[in-house]
Amino acid sequence: MKLYTSRNFLLILIIILASVLAVFQVKADMIIPNGGFESGNGEEIPEWNWWTREKDTGSAILINKSYHNGKQSALITHNGDRDFAFSNSKRLPVEFGQKLTATAWVKSSYAEEIRLAAVAMKGDKNVRWDIGSDGVWGTKDWTKLTALIKVPRNVDEIYLRFVGKGKVKAWVDDINLEKGWINYKLASKPKVTGYARERVEEKMDRGLIAVPLKDNKVYLSWRLLKDDPENTGFDVYRSVSDSKPEKINDNPITKTCDFIDHNPIHDTENRYFISTEKDKISKTAKVMPSSEGKNYISIPLQGDYTFQKVGIADLNGDGKYDYVIKQPNANVDPYVKYWKPSPSTYKVEAYLSNGTFLWRKDLGWGIEQGIWYSPMIVHDLDGDGKAEVCLKTGPEEDPRDEEGKVTSGPEYLSILNGITGEELAKADWPSRDGFLSYNYSSRNQICVAYLDGKTPCLIIERGTYINMYAVAYEFHNGKLRELWKWSSQEGGGLYRGQGAHSMHAVDVDNDDRDEVFLGSSVLDDNGVGLWSSGMGHPDHHYIGDIDPSHPGLEVYYGMERAQVSDGCWLADAATGERLWGLDESTKHVHASGMCSDIDANYQGMECYSGERDFPEQKWLWTSRGELIAKTDLGGLSPRTAYWDADLQRELIRGNRIYSYKGETHQAGIKGRLISVADILGDWREELIMSLSGEMRIYTTNIPASDRRICLMQDPLYRLDVAIQAMGYTQMPMTSKCFSVDKDK
Repeated sequence: MKLYTSRNFLLILIIILASVLAVFQVKADMIIPNGGFESGNGEEIPEWNWWTREKDTGSAILINKSYHNGKQSALITHNGDRDFAFSNSKRLPVEFGQKLTATAWVKSSYAEEIRLAAVAMKGDKNVRWDIGSDGVWGTKDWTKLTALIKVPRNVDEIYLRFVGKGKVKAWVDDINLEKGWINYKLASKPKVTGYARERVEEKMDRGLIAVPLKDNKVYLSWRLLKDDPENTGFDVYRSVSDSKPEKINDNPITKTCDFIDHNPIHDTENRYFISTEKDKISKTAKVMPSSEGKNYISIPLQGDYTFQKVGIADLNGDGKYDYVIKQPNANVDPYVKYWKPSPSTYKVEAYLSNGTFLWRKDLGWGIEQGIWYSPMIVHDLDGDGKAEVCLKTGPEEDPRDEEGKVTSGPEYLSILNGITGEELAKADWPSRDGFLSYNYSSRNQICVAYLDGKTPCLIIERGTYINMYAVAYEFHNGKLRELWKWSSQEGGGLYRGQGAHSMHAVDVDNDDRDEVFLGSSVLDDNGVGLWSSGMGHPDHHYIGDIDPSHPGLEVYYGMERAQVSDGCWLADAATGERLWGLDESTKHVHASGMCSDIDANYQGMECYSGERDFPEQKWLWTSRGELIAKTDLGGLSPRTAYWDADLQRELIRGNRIYSYKGETHQAGIKGRLISVADILGDWREELIMSLSGEMRIYTTNIPASDRRICLMQDPLYRLDVAIQAMGYTQMPMTSKCFSVDKDK
């Protein structure tokens, strides 16, 4: 019995010792050698390396006059204009999905940021410079930095470093790395309650359009609305001059929402009407029959200029879409290699659907001539049936510095009356303070989100690459009310640098409240982080019913930041869970990419991305991640539209519209494509083109094979169209994939 007990005791002791050793090994693996800077003296800092891009512009030394703990700290001094790094030399082994917390104590005597960041490695190669970071600037007291890290795929080691740029004097001490997310807690914020008691939606008319076909025929197309009974039938009436309207169809039209008049009255203007049991007579569409045909509407501008962006909304409440353009078509990028002084100022102009010019606003020299300085969105915010124009504005005086950059002075969110251009309200735009560079501070975006499911709210955002700030507003009774604020600091580094060149608002968790996609990170409706991939900045991301076999919505990413894998990838939109991705490294996946159902051979929507620096590297994927081809679909930003009679989108390239691997449906299109949206006629989409002195709106004249509800009544699609007025242009997505879901 004693022998048995002794053996048990010995066995238990061995197990305990093994456990202690295992714990010690885990902790040892995470130790940052000389993290407290107690070893070495002067300029010799064991286990650490100093680097600067400019020679002899800085140093890192050990001092014993100021420290957070122990007897020494490291003093970083930098006087150059460019960047520096102070890195630990040991590489620490990690595993995919592992959660880690890096901490350090820092104080700084200058306003420039110093940042603690984790660098990811594969073998001996750096594959990501930041997989978790935190920074501080201008603090005279010791401040704790906390960077939460999630190890991405195909990474086997990491190390920590301090980075900054410009004039910096900072003390760092007590660097530590632990397993798990230590003391990770998101901010607690209340749910949004807006003014609306039911969802604010546009009142839409039938959108009837009539265009001349060749041989003096006329093609008509109109909207099916979501409150139309399922069996709604349409009758078409025609009149000329003051004659009584005459019905020209034999039986009610129930299969499609289009009709061809084979016998219009020649040499005079024909007027058409649509009738249903609910709408006895709709508003008219007018057309002059022609032997040549013409399937576009032309709206003359006020001069021989072109425009860069267009906001589409009903400005006067008549049920038709009107247009707010930003002109001229010029773009100055804030990146140091691209920037140049703005040659002139932006002007914003409003036009009614019939071409009536309403007003012009000169944004002045406080808004540089580039899309990142000048976000705009047009939407009915206060529920009066008439859309407001929302944009970033500057001071009346000229705030440019000697170079021509706008680096100081007030910045505002301004709400303008859509009919008059009068400023109704304004609030401060998120501050440019605390950004590492002019390039980083100049990135601004705006979107509309129904944060309570009923009230259209504005989200304004600053920052893409490191720091990010967002503020939500309600506009009601002529006033802006702040709903919440968010900062990338709230996520312990998980949300820093996770921005994109577009913002999307869509309900992904089925609570009837919109979430906000900033890029690789998502905010819940109350302004609290929902999830972040931690993979850095994507150049494009699309949210919709991409893979119909997967429950809910998905998000497709093309990553600008270099990736060891998953430079193109698909995730569950509600959780960020990876569904599939590219299993090879990428350097810079660029521009808008594409996500559209273009190939009927595969279920769901196809996804397309390409490398900027390697033209041969392009990928066309199925919705489930099968590589279809490494095909060039028209550069890095191919455009698509629902145009012919099937349920796939067609490609737009140059002056033609054609099916993927199929026929050309239209050639001879003129102008620069600005927007694609379902704004006229049936559910197929229109193309808004910019020509010198003209806005041209092309619409399909191909007879339809079915009918479905106007796409602008899909909340996801409608808000995607709204953001085409700012940021990178992406084709709007839908909440259901048409080729799989047959419901209308």
